[in-house]
Amino acid sequence: MRYLALAGVVLLAGCATQNQRHVGIHDVLSSTTFSNQDTTDGDATLNIVREQGLWGAGCSNAVYLDDKVVADMEIGQQLVLHVPAGTRKLSVLTHGACSGDRLDVDASVGQGETKSFSIPASGEGLTAQAPPKA
Repeated sequence: MRYLALAGVVLLAGCATQNQRHVGIHDVLSSTTFSNQDTTDGDATLNIVREQGLWGAGCSNAVYLDDKVVADMEIGQQLVLHVPAGTRKLSVLTHGACSGDRLDVDASVGQGETKSFSIPASGEGLTAQAPPKA
């Protein structure tokens, strides 16, 4: 009986700990980023943040720029894409333990412009963020 109680305490302690993946926002791993990382890739910037949270932790998001996959994101990750100015289409497709429809948003940017987007922790959505007030 003592061993059963000890096993229960150990399991609960494991649930209370956090690792780097669940603490703060951090950059997408270079092994899951495929293009548009150098400033020479463009003269405008797209910032994408997948919000922090445990709901959706088993889900990943494939990120597409103009119908080409550019990265794969997990919860709590941020991605900076350098893109040519002009009409751009940004898309996400949820996969892994979750699945969903591909979501597209207008990500058109002018020269020197930066646009920010967020993906909820669940991975189901893509929203343009309002530009900061001047």
